[in-house]
Amino acid sequence: MEYDPVQLEILIKKVASTLGSRLEGLLFQQKNILENHLNNLMVNHEGNAESITPDEIIGAYEIATIHNGHPGYFLSAWEETN
Repeated sequence: MEYDPVQLEILIKKVASTLGSRLEGLLFQQKNILENHLNNLMVNHEGNAESITPDEIIGAYEIATIHNGHPGYFLSAWEETN
């Protein structure tokens, strides 16, 4: 599906403001999963990024990271044991 560039820009800004630094350090597979879920959100919202909520963005992020683990989670667990 082709999206309006303005709507894509809105989505990018929403994702950046919602997730911030949590986007750093994602593995390639996690990025793909997140992108797929964000695409599904755009489809479900009929290309209207303005109607996508921060909770939906966080949900997509959690799906991408919980099932695959975020590198930061491993590092913080390792630091706690040392």
